[in-house]
Amino acid sequence: MRRFKLNLPFFRGLMLFLAAFFCVLALQVNAVNSQTVHSEIASYRPIEVWRAAHPTNFGKRFSKDIYGKPTNNALVAVIHETVISATDTIRVFQTRHDNEADQASYHALITRNGTIVHLVSERNRAFGAGNSVFRGPNGIETVRTHRIYPSSVNNFAYHISLETPADGNDNGNFHSGYTKFQYQSLAWLIADKQIPASRVTTHKGVDRSGTRKDPRSFNDRHFSSLLQRYSQLNQAKTASQPPINLRKLGQPQ
Repeated sequence: MRRFKLNLPFFRGLMLFLAAFFCVLALQVNAVNSQTVHSEIASYRPIEVWRAAHPTNFGKRFSKDIYGKPTNNALVAVIHETVISATDTIRVFQTRHDNEADQASYHALITRNGTIVHLVSERNRAFGAGNSVFRGPNGIETVRTHRIYPSSVNNFAYHISLETPADGNDNGNFHSGYTKFQYQSLAWLIADKQIPASRVTTHKGVDRSGTRKDPRSFNDRHFSSLLQRYSQLNQAKTASQPPINLRKLGQPQ
């Protein structure tokens, strides 16, 4: 019987070829997946509806604090969660509350299917975080606009809340999390408002009472990746827009 003689050079060459082949195949698959994700992000546009909050649940943004100091803080996005259903949350905000202690609102609410429900105009001050402070690149930021209540971020905050899943309608520390549509709509909205990542925080992050946990079970890494992509898309769109011809529009030069 003839012994099988292993051809080492041939065998090594075959292994190198197979390794290179699978490497190229993996790169192609990743490229296709990346292109699919990019296309999905670029074409994504959430449904937007208005469900205006009652006027008792929001107010005007102040140009000065109670001490007469001008307020010129840039907008900061504060992420919340509802803890109850979106329908019940909207009902609460549309209810008249003459007692200041009961007044509350968000600027926007994002339902489980990604629909953005606008509740308060960006021009106005929503009552989303009472005793609060934002610690960012510019240091400590908080504005006192009421002689009884402590300072807060409300005067320069854009409050966005995610509808909580059914298993999170309690005071637990965790729940099953948010849908991919909620993350996409949240990133899309913040990028559309041109709020930089350095000025995005959570209710828990600004709260000084030590009682706020929201948004619980939030995937910050996934959200940050989406926000970066949507922000880049917005910048690319802005850069590609032709400059406005003021003379054509009849404006003085």
